[in-house]
Amino acid sequence: MYEGIVGAIVEHRLAPGTRLREERLAELFEVSRTQVRPVLQRLEHEGLVERQPRRGAVVASPGRDATAQIFAARRLVEPWLLQAVCERCDARAIRALRRIVREEGQARKAGDRRAVVRLSGDFHRELAALAGNAPLSKLMGELTARTCLAILANRASTGSTCREDEHERIVEAIAAGDAKGAVRMMLEHLRHIERSLDEPAPPEPGDDLAALLPVAPVARKLLRSAS
Repeated sequence: MYEGIVGAIVEHRLAPGTRLREERLAELFEVSRTQVRPVLQRLEHEGLVERQPRRGAVVASPGRDATAQIFAARRLVEPWLLQAVCERCDARAIRALRRIVREEGQARKAGDRRAVVRLSGDFHRELAALAGNAPLSKLMGELTARTCLAILANRASTGSTCREDEHERIVEAIAAGDAKGAVRMMLEHLRHIERSLDEPAPPEPGDDLAALLPVAPVARKLLRSAS
């Protein structure tokens, strides 16, 4: 359930403000409401869910201050991660990063916006994993998901937030052992994303969780029979 909700956020299927009703989630994932609550608590702790009066748990909608804090954290963490990756990088790591960049390019050409968003996050999470620091890798997982919410909450387009050559240039700098260049490009990349988040009105959320979340075929069948 946790991975399904985070995945839906990362792929921009769950918009900020979408209600995450306990009974609906329990029905979709075929679990009890008691099992749903700790998942929502974890998501709330990670800043992906917030509680609203009379609405309960909803997907978080980062405001300007929260968005600024997300990017300030990324500017602190990602340069260190890149330094660590450059120090320990090998051919296998470069191949993994180039594969993600290649798949991201293919998704752009196919017009698959959700795949582009997911693969962009995968790129940053893979960098964190390659740095070999588990706590920072976990933190980057949370920050990339919260960045996706900031992009949605501010109605920025995928094309304006992630320029198609920036990830590739970062990988080539890593492959060349140019840590300073990789860090400089990463900071420019983060600035480009943050500058694109300039429209304050969030999109209208949809509350049809069955359409927004990946659920088991059995659960879909039960939902259809109940409706």
